[in-house]
Amino acid sequence: MAYLSLYRKHRPQTFDEILGQDHVSHTLSNAIREDRVAHAYLFTGPRGTGKTSTARILAKALNCAQGPTPSPCGVCPSCIAITDGSSMDVIEMDAASHSKVDETREILAGVPIATAGGRKKVYVIDEVHMLSSGSFNALLKTLEEPPEHVLFILATTEIHKVIPTIVSRTQRFDFRRVPTDVLEKHLAAISAQEQIDIEPEALGVIARHADGGVRDALSALDQLSNISGRITEMDAEGLLGLREEDSFFELFDAILQSDVGRVFQTMHSLIVQGADPRQLALGILRHARSLLLLAASPDAGGLLDTAVEDLPRLQTQAGAFSPEHLLRVLDLVGKAITDMRTAPNHRLLLEVALVRGAAPETDPSALGLQGRIERLERRIGLSGPAPAAQPQAPAPAPQSAGPASVSPPKQSRSPATPEPASPPATTSAATPAPAARRRTPAGPSPAAGVASSDAASSVEAAPVTDVAASVGFSQIKDAWQATMHQVGTGSKRIQALLNPSRPLSLEGDHLVVEVQSTFHETTMSEASNRQILIDALYDVLGVRPSVGFVARGSGSPAARPVAGSSAPVQSPSATPPEDRAADEMVDIEQTQPLADSQHDPVELLKKGLSAEVIEESRGGIA
Repeated sequence: MAYLSLYRKHRPQTFDEILGQDHVSHTLSNAIREDRVAHAYLFTGPRGTGKTSTARILAKALNCAQGPTPSPCGVCPSCIAITDGSSMDVIEMDAASHSKVDETREILAGVPIATAGGRKKVYVIDEVHMLSSGSFNALLKTLEEPPEHVLFILATTEIHKVIPTIVSRTQRFDFRRVPTDVLEKHLAAISAQEQIDIEPEALGVIARHADGGVRDALSALDQLSNISGRITEMDAEGLLGLREEDSFFELFDAILQSDVGRVFQTMHSLIVQGADPRQLALGILRHARSLLLLAASPDAGGLLDTAVEDLPRLQTQAGAFSPEHLLRVLDLVGKAITDMRTAPNHRLLLEVALVRGAAPETDPSALGLQGRIERLERRIGLSGPAPAAQPQAPAPAPQSAGPASVSPPKQSRSPATPEPASPPATTSAATPAPAARRRTPAGPSPAAGVASSDAASSVEAAPVTDVAASVGFSQIKDAWQATMHQVGTGSKRIQALLNPSRPLSLEGDHLVVEVQSTFHETTMSEASNRQILIDALYDVLGVRPSVGFVARGSGSPAARPVAGSSAPVQSPSATPPEDRAADEMVDIEQTQPLADSQHDPVELLKKGLSAEVIEESRGGIA
């Protein structure tokens, strides 16, 4: 007698033997018991979960000599013929090989003919989604109103490909993946029955690798049974390879850790096992979608089509990702799938997308910049809040702070104590240079507000850290757009005042920001407005620098009075007239407009209105 595969030898013969589909078995059994069997059923679900077996059991239950009964005897001529596949009343059609409309019409031509002895003539159409549009249309009328002695059972693994008019004419049953523990017990029973010497750990490997499919599990057990001696867990892993879902977990761990080498190694192991790059990309999208769903709603595990034992691991991995990172991976892999239509090397496209998802510095697009900002924020968050982690000097007593004061003043020195060497941008407290007292004639300066506003509210300076040592000036520039966005969440008015603006320099804990005009400089130097920017910098970068502002084209930022500077600030009324004249001369000599076209008002006007200069006039306005 020819050898019979295990999945054929141990095919379920009753509703009670179907694994993991109790909702289907109970419903069909009650329908048979109460004589309420429909004229058409649609079975859908993953491969190897019992769709075709259930169709045959239903046919036996209706045509059994002791029936109709939910428990067919299995020994009558009708049951034996259906089990052997020789019954004239059960017509099985594989839609994958009979998809043409002429073939469908030829099979449907026998529908009006009476049965060959049974109560029902059952048409089982497997993989019904493979039918052509013409075949679906040919099936519609017959499926809607078949003769009383005819029953249609349609089975598919891709329900989305079945046209809605077919679905609406049937009763749909969704078959689910069999839980791993149920599958493992079933494999153990069959191993004992077939006298297969196998370790329980190896059975667990087979059950997990089958991904809820009974047929796949029995095929793997049948394959492993050819190994001589006791089958070990290592034998099962060596023959079956790495499970695809486990590979996705490892791949996303590598993406999370920015380990580009592991990304290539995991992709290589999957390709070696025969996986198609496009199908891998679709699987990666499904995994990323599951992580995104759990990251947004940790209790939404019931919405996922995944094995029950994988759900805790998915929830853990989802907690380590930010939604922004997962969306970036989805964008990159989705674009790679689109480009695969015309590209010759699908594997390379997928690997490039995954590398860019793992290492944003390799991505020159805006998504890459977003990824670098996210990684910077994550690192700052992992190291803890910057102000609390840094030792600080004793907090000074609250003092009256004007628009240009945000950081605590430096500890005063006695006249006998020699001043340390200062960088060129810092002026001595004992001999303030003219540039240190420089003012803008067009409007009141921040320093004037400090000296003249006694009614200003006292603001206690927030603790600061050495910003230059924590993040660096380049990181502040890279994160400036994100900072402006954060400012907008607190105040749209301040965001408008800072548009356009840019950081100019960073010395220690002091940041100098260039704004559009003297009006913007004066307004932003107010304590409440400046504090909004400081809070936004803390939210984005985790640091609270002291901030000073300079108007565009007003000179070097190092020569202007800044918040937290140790140089004394004088009001215009306290400065002798000859000194003020000298200061203004210094302003005129040292002022150098910035050669940056993006801040030029004319250029901004041209860009905003899509205009161009037709004629320049230097004459006055009459």
